[in-house]
Amino acid sequence: MIGKSELTLAPEDYDKAFTEVSFLLDMLVETITTFVGKSTPSLGIASGRKMALNMPVHMTEKTPSAALDELVRVLRIQRMEIDARLEGSEAVLSMHDCPIGSVCRNRQMELGSEVCQMFHYYIAGIVAELSGCPARPKTLTVGENCTFSLTLSAPRPQL
Repeated sequence: MIGKSELTLAPEDYDKAFTEVSFLLDMLVETITTFVGKSTPSLGIASGRKMALNMPVHMTEKTPSAALDELVRVLRIQRMEIDARLEGSEAVLSMHDCPIGSVCRNRQMELGSEVCQMFHYYIAGIVAELSGCPARPKTLTVGENCTFSLTLSAPRPQL
């Protein structure tokens, strides 16, 4: 019979796993930055676009508003404290206790650094794919509450 080790995990086991995942994410972003260089934002966008194709979303219209609503819905299911609103052609996203911020604190990395930027480009890719509008992120605030904006361009023509 296979043991049920997940039933015997202690809080310390979760702390160790979080430390390991933080280390791996730090190394991944550092390696990507080293090898990809100035194209790192493009990689974040492409990753987000790919993820959007695999997200459990159902959209009847491909608009920035619908895309933000679905992104918030899916991330809240994953227990992320996120809000988003449209202000003209710009989306403003706010996260409380961002999981990437937790990784930065665990690894003593500066908030708003490359790891945060990569995450913002990743989210921009998701929104771009779901909305059909290219999106460019800009960090507004970092800390316990992280806020960044996505400047949305006109939709790309559908082929």
